[in-house]
Amino acid sequence: MPARIIQANATPFETVPIDPVTLEVIENALRNARIEMDATLVRTAMSPGIREQGDAFPLIADSKGRRIVGQFGSYIGPFLESYDGTVEDGDLIFLNDPYSVQGAISHLNDWLVLMPVLKDGRVVAYTSMFGHMSDIGGKVPGSMPIDATSIFQEGIRIPPVKLWKQGVYNEDLLNLVMHQTRTPDWCRADLNALIASCRVASRRIIEMCERFGDDVYASATDLLLERNYRAMKQLVETAIGEEKVSFEDYICDDGLDYGPYKIECTMWREDGRVILDFDGTDPQSQVSINFLLNENMMKMFFGSYMIMVFDPQILFNDGY
Repeated sequence: MPARIIQANATPFETVPIDPVTLEVIENALRNARIEMDATLVRTAMSPGIREQGDAFPLIADSKGRRIVGQFGSYIGPFLESYDGTVEDGDLIFLNDPYSVQGAISHLNDWLVLMPVLKDGRVVAYTSMFGHMSDIGGKVPGSMPIDATSIFQEGIRIPPVKLWKQGVYNEDLLNLVMHQTRTPDWCRADLNALIASCRVASRRIIEMCERFGDDVYASATDLLLERNYRAMKQLVETAIGEEKVSFEDYICDDGLDYGPYKIECTMWREDGRVILDFDGTDPQSQVSINFLLNENMMKMFFGSYMIMVFDPQILFNDGY
């Protein structure tokens, strides 16, 4: 059952013409909001994995959950399709279970927060961020046992829950989660940093809507998605051939002295689309070297590579 979006104002956004200057201003304002998310995170997180390594990923999406700017992930749409609950003003959803977002986060160490952004009673955007926590319990410090044969050996597994519900903070829930980690101070600070980053982006989106109008903002995000679609279509047509090309690589060891494991992929273009065929890849391992590959994430990896290699000036979003 899809999520139930609670809105006091169900009026759909109108499609309005956008001049190039306004579109450029909104695009760069969104880019800067994403940069501000990163800056907020680095200034308020405590763990070196986030502060120094930068293992955290911001996302700003439109009212339908389609990413407009961000570094990693296209999970809001699939999440809203599978989340059996309500999403309303003042909510902040918290999770770390990869299966609840179809593998958009790769393991339990990645804690994800997601916020709807409402203005005048209707959703205008979503902001989200996830980051790698230093420890979330489990059988070994760091919560990444190389000999794990079950997800439950990694640590606490959190389904989508509301850390904030209609503006009310659930402190007991957070205390329960922090009781499972060996580094509660770091994890609490890092989680608060993720939340602060999302709130900063939410404020910037509201400011853009107040400056330009809700319909102008929504129409601009549609245009940014359409522009990325056209760019990716052109890149696919010019950079990917119809002749099949194959590549294989190996993971030497799975942590229990079994291996190697082969990964094989064949790529070609067909009817304007890129086909990636993993036939020939070995079956999954019994331990934790497996990766639950989300289809949208695979497309995101491919699209990001294409744009970074061939035309890095393009704003990368879910238009790919």
